[in-house]
Amino acid sequence: MHKRRRVTVKHVLDLISNLAEVELLLQWRKVASTKAGVGKPKPSVEVLNKSAVVLAVACWEAYVEDLATAAWDALSVGAQSPSVFPKRVLVAASKRLVQDGDERHVWELAGEGWKRVLSEHRAAILEAHVGKLNTPRPKQVDSLFEGLIGLPSLSDTWKWKGMSNGQAKTALETLVETRGSIAHRVKAAKYVRKTEVTRATELIQRLAAISSNRVRTYIMTRVGSEPWSGVRYRWTR
Repeated sequence: MHKRRRVTVKHVLDLISNLAEVELLLQWRKVASTKAGVGKPKPSVEVLNKSAVVLAVACWEAYVEDLATAAWDALSVGAQSPSVFPKRVLVAASKRLVQDGDERHVWELAGEGWKRVLSEHRAAILEAHVGKLNTPRPKQVDSLFEGLIGLPSLSDTWKWKGMSNGQAKTALETLVETRGSIAHRVKAAKYVRKTEVTRATELIQRLAAISSNRVRTYIMTRVGSEPWSGVRYRWTR
């Protein structure tokens, strides 16, 4: 996956940087495999594969959170009216104005005041939505972006040549389940091979690029300006 020249897409660059650490684990795995000799790899080799899977899913989770935060900020900066945000977000942001019963607080929404109110509650709103992303499965990702910026069914856009939407969602579900198995039942987890790690990083790059472009398009339709450039991806080995 590559960024366009001249435009920085921070959430993408951060993902690339994070995935580089997964690649580093694979390089160590190669050294360990060589020392293990011919035949079935030793446990010291497989543990690096398992660690790489756990780290890869962590990279995806961090990316989803970064993309959601970037989307929120882009809407906040470019919005001409509060209607670009979902009702639940506006209600949460306005609670302070009604909690003490002082009706004069309503005037804080006048003019550009609603932007200030949203800005003041940015951390709490992001925590309420982004903080719930414990397992970055398709349904959780969809819920996050719909609740935070009003974009429904983001995961429905996950498809490309040779990979249907259903297959892409299943692949992510399987990856997250494998991570959970490793994290909670290390010795009982199934044997993890290098090919699974490679497929995981390729899947994450694909999903990341598609998601960034979809969120970008959504924001452009809401605020009329480009929040960041489109990104491309390619298979890497």
